[in-house]
Amino acid sequence: MPITLADESANESDRNYTSSTSRNRHPFSKAINSIRIYNIPLLNFFIISVLGVFLFKLTTKYTGLYMKSSLITIIVTNLVLYGISETMAQSILSYKPNQPVISFRYNEASAGTGLSFNSNDITLDRNASAGFNVYSDDLESDDEGIERFIDYLQRDTESIENRADYSNFGELPSPIVELTYFQFNRLAGFMCWGFIMAFVQCWWYKFLQIYSKDPKFIEVLRKVLTDQLCFSPISLFCFFTYGTIVLESGTWELAKKKLSKIYLKTLIINYSVWFPVQFFNFFIVPRNFQVPFSSSVSVLWNCFLSMRNSNS
Repeated sequence: MPITLADESANESDRNYTSSTSRNRHPFSKAINSIRIYNIPLLNFFIISVLGVFLFKLTTKYTGLYMKSSLITIIVTNLVLYGISETMAQSILSYKPNQPVISFRYNEASAGTGLSFNSNDITLDRNASAGFNVYSDDLESDDEGIERFIDYLQRDTESIENRADYSNFGELPSPIVELTYFQFNRLAGFMCWGFIMAFVQCWWYKFLQIYSKDPKFIEVLRKVLTDQLCFSPISLFCFFTYGTIVLESGTWELAKKKLSKIYLKTLIINYSVWFPVQFFNFFIVPRNFQVPFSSSVSVLWNCFLSMRNSNS
């Protein structure tokens, strides 16, 4: 008869899912994410560097490309900027300041004092194993016994704090840090969103020229108000819906829950950021550079949106 302890029953399904995900991850994916800086895969920095170099070369030829085809130039610019945003978001979410500056992590590892084995991502923690006994009414196969043993050892080490012989084992290990892997599907999905937004932005900025006959200050004010009161709420709604259904393979029901939870707060933050940014954009920046300027500021904004979408 399998034994399930009370303190682990609530998290059993989550732990099994994480363990299964780790075991099923392709060896190539583990290999390219194995070198880490504060738990951030070095691969992330490489991708940001490549996109950054491409962006630098694009900016040096931007005016000439824009004169030939404004739409294609905006599409390429958005693809690069949105790719940088998503990579930055994944890097920030992976960052763990308590991890080594540089480390090699191929498998899911336990706390700092654990012994990590390459076979089946098994991790044994010598602190948690003290005084452990297994009781079972039924015979189990070797594989089942090992899996149950590993599940027990990977539980929270809070119970160790109350043991009388705790001092014999030294300090408790730091909490287990789950490895994160670069998600190319999210990168592709986010860049695809940038591709779609390029068409929308190109049309929208042309539409805002209806105010071009007004005095300069009135023109800018009307553009900003129209942009923020009409465009921003719709684009934000579409982004969270797209992020849930496409990037996370969710459902419309999950999208509605996410929108009810974070949409209004994010919209308020959006207004606090984009009202001054767009006022500067329409008032100072030449028309040919207004879309790339807003897209450049969107690097940090989209990074924030990606993290908000992932954490909610």
